[in-house]
Amino acid sequence: MWQKLFLQSLLLSAALSSVMAINCYVCDASDTNNPFQCGEWFERFDDPDLQPQNCSNVHDAKFCIKHVGRFEGGIGAKRFCSSKDLGNYCDYVRNKGDRMDYRSCIYTCNTDGCNGASSLHLTQLLLPSVVGVVAVLAVMRLKILW
Repeated sequence: MWQKLFLQSLLLSAALSSVMAINCYVCDASDTNNPFQCGEWFERFDDPDLQPQNCSNVHDAKFCIKHVGRFEGGIGAKRFCSSKDLGNYCDYVRNKGDRMDYRSCIYTCNTDGCNGASSLHLTQLLLPSVVGVVAVLAVMRLKILW
């Protein structure tokens, strides 16, 4: 009885995990059929035909990855599904035969469609500015009170 219940639970969880898989953008800048579809940024006002895809074909996919760098002679991006968190970092890389270093970055996220254009959101960009303005105003007020 318990074995049957365990087996049914296992099958149900496997079915749900494939239905509940994360959706990520999947593209490669070195794709000769669509060379401009997978740049580092998606144009803000374009209506791209590229849409997030279900990652159920990648075992235990929980993360979306955006890798920006130099691929096959060109600079661009690769976006894909992953079962591993590859972290968030940038590094400078020089391939054999290169005369200069190229910046290569990995961005990992875990929500549907999160590996689109930018890893920075508007609030992340505005927050330092707002904090700076508040700090300047506070200093100015203290000077007036002294």
